[in-house]
Amino acid sequence: MAILQNGPNGPIIGKFGSVSAYMLKDQNVVRGPKRKRSSPPSAAELLNRKKQQVAGKFAGHNKRLLEFGYQFLAEKGSRVGAFQLAQRHIFKEAIEIDAENNPFVNPERLLLFSGPLTPLSNCQVSINNDVIDLSWEADDHYSDSVYKINLVLLDPFNESHLRTSIAPVSDGSCSVQFDRLKRKITDFHVYVAIWDTLDGGFSNSIYCGVI
Repeated sequence: MAILQNGPNGPIIGKFGSVSAYMLKDQNVVRGPKRKRSSPPSAAELLNRKKQQVAGKFAGHNKRLLEFGYQFLAEKGSRVGAFQLAQRHIFKEAIEIDAENNPFVNPERLLLFSGPLTPLSNCQVSINNDVIDLSWEADDHYSDSVYKINLVLLDPFNESHLRTSIAPVSDGSCSVQFDRLKRKITDFHVYVAIWDTLDGGFSNSIYCGVI
């Protein structure tokens, strides 16, 4: 690969025989033909491909939720947006390998929200018919009513549900009616996070368990 600097006739763009030229991040890049690989992929490479596929499938199915949960981390004008940041987290930090050497997304390691605020501590969840009861340890830092609780019920490859600003963090507990609990056919993984509704920003989500 070559990068042209201040060519006399401007940037070169297009294909010239086996050479291709194009613009990338304001640089004029020139590449020769790709070399064909003669050796088969290693076991580590094959596993890495599987991890990428699992992470990509999970992220794609939950794209809108992840874009919301990572929105405040994405820098304006950056080529790496909220969704890409979430994908990176899933691939690097939430993938584990099972006994048969197959990768999977571990719900307990997953962050559906990410941000600089201090997460909740000692959060407990239970259900009573169609009501979800949540409790957490109150924190004096979040005494202002602008700090709210966001709730996610995640079914990784079916339907997931987001409830925003369900209660002020300072309350220490809340109950949320959720009619679909009566007719759910699978379990939901429960996540909560803090949202600064005035200035923007989330805490990392915490995993509360399965209902």
